[in-house]
Amino acid sequence: MLIREQGRQVKLLRVQRSTETGRNRQLLIGAFRAGDEVPRALLELLSVEEHTSLNRWLAVYHASSELARARPTLASASAQLEGIVTAIDTAADTLTPAAADQLWAQLQGVAAALRRGGHPRLRRAPTVHAPQPGQRDLVDELAVVDSEFRTP
Repeated sequence: MLIREQGRQVKLLRVQRSTETGRNRQLLIGAFRAGDEVPRALLELLSVEEHTSLNRWLAVYHASSELARARPTLASASAQLEGIVTAIDTAADTLTPAAADQLWAQLQGVAAALRRGGHPRLRRAPTVHAPQPGQRDLVDELAVVDSEFRTP
């Protein structure tokens, strides 16, 4: 069975070999709108293999249409998150505990969605250790001494 998508309409075609001409013929089994349910009368005309093939095609079609609907949101997600971080940073001290708990729950939901998508949590960048009060920073002192010798 062939499945042809023409705009919003999906056509189901059955390929049969003509005994007279020896060529393949495509017979239209039926058509339906891509966003609607497949008519029951059309499903009754399909064989088991054709029905399985149609179910697989519909699953892929719905998954790709969901991804297409999500693309505009994903394109602006970084800017939206940056705006949210700025707003929370500005008003963090005025949040109620309930609002803070709700924000934490939503952030955990974002983290879980990223993990499910195969994006592991980033490792924290190693921190540069500042010398304790009373300790000398020999690396900085060496850089200063080195720059003094190179200056003419």
